Amino acid sequence: MEKPDGFQGTKNKSGNLLICNARVIDGTGGPIRKGVSILIREGQIEQIDENICADGTPLLNVNGAYVLPGLIDSHVHLMWGPGVVLQNSEIPNEQNWKNGWGKYSSLYLKAYLACGVTTVLDAGSPPYVVRAIRNYLSENNPGPRYLALGPFIAPPGGYGTRMEHTVSTPHEVEERLNGIQVLHTHGIKTSIEKGWCPWGLKYVRHSPEILTAIKREADRRNLPIYVHASCEEDQTTALKLGVHALVHTLIARQEQISDEFIELMKDIGTYQISTLSTMDAELTYYDTERLEDPLLVLTSPDVELSTARDIQKRRLVFSMSFMYGLPWPFEMCGRLVKFYQRFPRLSIALFFRLLKFLHGKRIQQRSLLNSNNAIFRLYNAGVPIVMGSDSVYSPSAIYAFHGITSLREIELLGEAGLPPQEAIKAATLTPANMLGLANEIGTIEVGKRADLAIVRENPLENLRALRTIQWTVKDGIALTPKEWMNQ
Repeated sequence: MEKPDGFQGTKNKSGNLLICNARVIDGTGGPIRKGVSILIREGQIEQIDENICADGTPLLNVNGAYVLPGLIDSHVHLMWGPGVVLQNSEIPNEQNWKNGWGKYSSLYLKAYLACGVTTVLDAGSPPYVVRAIRNYLSENNPGPRYLALGPFIAPPGGYGTRMEHTVSTPHEVEERLNGIQVLHTHGIKTSIEKGWCPWGLKYVRHSPEILTAIKREADRRNLPIYVHASCEEDQTTALKLGVHALVHTLIARQEQISDEFIELMKDIGTYQISTLSTMDAELTYYDTERLEDPLLVLTSPDVELSTARDIQKRRLVFSMSFMYGLPWPFEMCGRLVKFYQRFPRLSIALFFRLLKFLHGKRIQQRSLLNSNNAIFRLYNAGVPIVMGSDSVYSPSAIYAFHGITSLREIELLGEAGLPPQEAIKAATLTPANMLGLANEIGTIEVGKRADLAIVRENPLENLRALRTIQWTVKDGIALTPKEWMNQ
């Protein structure tokens, strides 16, 4: 991706910048403003007008490009990257993360900036990951605004048990939230999940006593509750608990949500985070041309792209993606990889051929269609929709790349039926409201942080235009995608 022309003088490193000749999509839902200049001082928007004179301020002439608020991805997992378990045959833990996989986190952070994402919400990383990323960013290294929910709170034998933060008594809930509070997180994440195995196997779910304790202790600490739940039954339990957000719509479901559920969610005012990419990414198995997208190639480590292009590993991951819904220890993924490495032909015979029949393209497409319909019906009812890509939702997932999957998630919101302006709001103003940061980010207004995405083509005509990113501005620092990746 070549660097566009525009800068006068040296690269801007001061947080002071004058952007001129811009078409502004300010994130409020209003019409495009043409011929606009934006003056930035010390990383903050100071003035927006047609003609601004600011002698000595670095000038960026965007030549009619479209300027949007910096995008917000409200569901990411920076603990791992695509296919890490296939490259290492182990599930990430504190030791091997610090000694190996953690080195990729800096690339993931830059990938988000290169794709116009200036704020991320890390939904469920352990404390050592949260602290490491915060320390990295505190040293003025490049990355988006980093918010975290802290470690997953799961019942023993339940979904999320792999994170090793289980609770089984009210006292353990109190202790766990004390630890999360020390992390200064943006909320907490827990699960109400029975699983989606077709053979009747189910995860253990929190008891009513534990859910009540989680709600009580979270309220005491003013920590919003974000809940993983993937079917209407479990999501209804979450809504009645009074949670702040559901971090998924329907996942791997062949069901439709009811009108009663939609009314309940609307009345309570819970935010719906989309995560349509959890199903769409798996369809890359059948459409490998996606792996040649220039922005993806620029922003993804070679080892991840080569893993995604390896047909044998793709077949194994296809099997593992289905088994992810089974209620067994998550370490089973690592064991499956080791079994595959030792007996590749037998693995394909046992897992791939059977599961391709049970969990093939049509079933995946139907699940995505059901989730699209759910998102559209919730949007029409007035439920606030928030963009979240769930990158990377599993260490065995090889197609949910950091950065570009955020853009794909916005496209999927459009495919679900949201007008382009509303799909963009789901990645700007609405998540800013959800996160309590609407006075700082989410729209292009005087007094807000200068977090901006500048694209060559009009995303209100085609949301794929977001991939024509020319510059991302973070706190007034403007760099091209290639420059962000080379930082």
